[in-house]
Amino acid sequence: MESETISGRSRIWLMVAMMLGASLALSACVSMAGAGVAPVIAPVADCPTVEAPRVVSFNEQWASSPHADEDAEAFRHWDAETPQEIPVDCARCHSRTGFLDYLGVDGTAVGVVDSPAKIGTTITCYVCHNEATYTLDSAVFPSGKRIGGLGPEARCITCHMGRASTMTLNIRITEANLIGDDTPSPDLKFLNSHSTSAATSFGSEVQGAYEYNGKSYRGRYTRGDDFFACTRCHDQHTLEIKIDTCVECHTFTGEDVKAIRVYTNDIDGDGDTTEGIAFEINQLQADLLEAIQVYARDRMGVPIAYDLAHHPYFYIDTNQNGSVDAEEVSKENVYNSWSPRLLRAAYNYNYVAHDAGAYAHNSTYIIQVLFDSLVDLGGDVAGKTRP
Repeated sequence: MESETISGRSRIWLMVAMMLGASLALSACVSMAGAGVAPVIAPVADCPTVEAPRVVSFNEQWASSPHADEDAEAFRHWDAETPQEIPVDCARCHSRTGFLDYLGVDGTAVGVVDSPAKIGTTITCYVCHNEATYTLDSAVFPSGKRIGGLGPEARCITCHMGRASTMTLNIRITEANLIGDDTPSPDLKFLNSHSTSAATSFGSEVQGAYEYNGKSYRGRYTRGDDFFACTRCHDQHTLEIKIDTCVECHTFTGEDVKAIRVYTNDIDGDGDTTEGIAFEINQLQADLLEAIQVYARDRMGVPIAYDLAHHPYFYIDTNQNGSVDAEEVSKENVYNSWSPRLLRAAYNYNYVAHDAGAYAHNSTYIIQVLFDSLVDLGGDVAGKTRP
């Protein structure tokens, strides 16, 4: 009986020893030199320090975006107005309550803002994530064209579709009842399309820019059959550009997406066929502004200057230095000698200026409208290419 007990204990100790040996071998912390020899401490391998990336909450991402910048002009523009409120025409996209009103979340009619909004709000989480936006799938552009099948992008497009179109500009010109395209009239007012990035993406489908009669224009921007939705290229919370999306199709140095080249031929006529398409567009813009100023001075007899920082952007260039000076920024000095031809070109110039990413949203469409505006004003297009 005792021998069986001893034998049982031996088996138990043997099993313990085997388990300890396996554990020591796996850890590589000790080694056995042989039977009856004391264990020798082996050097412990340096284990790499792994730092897990910090999880950034959606709220923190949003807080770094322009939508959350409570000091931005987009949300403070009306602070000095009397009364201090955001007009119904602006409240939809420049206030929390205005957008919810437009969606009918507050119980009012859908598709219209019923009352001015209080100042001091931003575009918060609930503005984009509410019971109405979960089913929002389409948007009606200023041209009257409804684009459906948008999915979550409808939230972005609703506020970045611009506020005018070829049609609305033609209506304004027709109502002025002028004799010809070069007849100026103080009754013809400038038309500002405002935030235009979504309209640019859809091109001639929505006619956000002014499209000249008899010309053809690019439709929505696609790569193959794939339409590039807003969140394909922008983070939906920070709004930052997703560089990784660009490199799927383009090779360029560094992280400046403006360096991406689209066409092999020269667009702006400067002989450089390696610069990014953004710089080709910038030069066309500069050429168009110069043509606008020459036309205004020589044909309208009233010099003009442009400043994106001061609405309504075009002012009388009283000292004819080509730029808007501080003393020229006033309601009394707003440019007021528009002809239909000048108004169309100025509209397109301002349209492109309000879409900082036009080169990526739909470069072909933008080049076409800038080129045609330049031609209509009689500007120099020698060496330039219209795609």
